[in-house]
Amino acid sequence: MLFETKSEWSLDELKKLYRMSFFVLRKSYLIYVIVCEVLFAAIIVYSVVNRHLLTVIVGGAAIVLLPLLIFLRLHLSAKKEYESNKLYQNSVATYKFYEDKIEAASDRGTSYLLYDELYKVVETKTNFYLFFSKRQCLNIIKANCSEELILFLREKK
Repeated sequence: MLFETKSEWSLDELKKLYRMSFFVLRKSYLIYVIVCEVLFAAIIVYSVVNRHLLTVIVGGAAIVLLPLLIFLRLHLSAKKEYESNKLYQNSVATYKFYEDKIEAASDRGTSYLLYDELYKVVETKTNFYLFFSKRQCLNIIKANCSEELILFLREKK
């Protein structure tokens, strides 16, 4: 064994995963939101020039509400999934990293994942997400990792 760390699935960790998924894995959604925001801004500029006060107000509200609604949707979806999935609640996993594989152990059992089987590795400010499919990942909390483990995981990207 080279390294070992522990991670817990909490509601906050699941919210981080949802936000990362939206901004990193689903870039087409992000591009769509940016295009909508630019269009709303163009409508506001056009309306100011042509003195359409109501359209300025509606466009301004749309610019503010769209990101707010996306944030709320991500928050509520994560909360709903966390509350409905007992596997997340009070789930602590111990990850052991070997040269060729990862061992993931919890009170529910132990599994092994070869690095060659990883679909994608995503690093954020606070976590590593080791995806072994488009919808399943291991959540590695950086605060629980040694500097050597962080460097090791960066090499797997």
